[in-house]
Amino acid sequence: MPDRVEEVPGRMGSGTAVQAPRVSARGLRALASLIGDEDERIASMVWDNLLRLGTRALPYLAELEDHADPRTRLRARHVKMRIQAQRLERRFRRLAQRRNAGFDLETALTLVAQVEYPDLEPMDVALQLDDLADGLRPRIQADMVPEERIEALNGYLFRDLGFRGNRERYHDPDNSFIQRVIERRRGIPITLAAVMILVGRRIGLTLHGVGMPRNFLVRYKDKGREIFVDPFNGGRILSREECARILTSEGYYVREAFVGEFLAVASPRDMTIRMLRNLILIYSKQRLGAQVTRMIRFADILREHEHRR
Repeated sequence: MPDRVEEVPGRMGSGTAVQAPRVSARGLRALASLIGDEDERIASMVWDNLLRLGTRALPYLAELEDHADPRTRLRARHVKMRIQAQRLERRFRRLAQRRNAGFDLETALTLVAQVEYPDLEPMDVALQLDDLADGLRPRIQADMVPEERIEALNGYLFRDLGFRGNRERYHDPDNSFIQRVIERRRGIPITLAAVMILVGRRIGLTLHGVGMPRNFLVRYKDKGREIFVDPFNGGRILSREECARILTSEGYYVREAFVGEFLAVASPRDMTIRMLRNLILIYSKQRLGAQVTRMIRFADILREHEHRR
């Protein structure tokens, strides 16, 4: 049976789909080894063909990252990064095209993290979250009401495991990458909220994000009962009235008509776009233009399909 043909954009970003040549594993390895050729014409041809091969070329490029020749190492790394960027953009587009009901927060946060950590696998994140939920389950009793489950979740994450807001290094990009937040137990409001939401999902709690100005909360609502949680400040519980007072104290003119606007639920798509905007600001301050461009690109892709409800 012939090898599957993968369609990828051409090298110059024209958007034209080209067919990847059918090459054996031996041929792929030989082709990749020519990336460091002194003849620029040969190297350019090899570069183009590796891009057309797409993800099939990644294992062979990885083999060259420890090559004795520095030119081979550098070029192999650059081609690998281009292929990973192409693959990531395709994944962002597939996710963006889903209706909001099918837009999965965990998948989106993994894609955001893969911008900086391209070797991260979705299963890596899933296992991290599963481990957190497994540690929490012994504390959850079948007859617990949702408020008690929220208290158990708060106590476990913020008191026992020590998750907290990273005030000391608030603008560290790692505060925005889900797997690093779990590893370091430090984050910004929106990523700590995401951890709460995704662990809560695993124990049967339906929680939502709330994009309050200057902060990001988690909300539980059922049968007229509404609870807000501030994950950046140790998981403190807030009522709607307390949220309104906080907004007022921060200079926002809050009337009851506007409270609902300030405390509206942020969809997973909204959360992802907000996280990308945070990273755009962080990378802009660090003058990392390439990262800024990529984050803007992915945010634009998600916004193109915001109308999908």
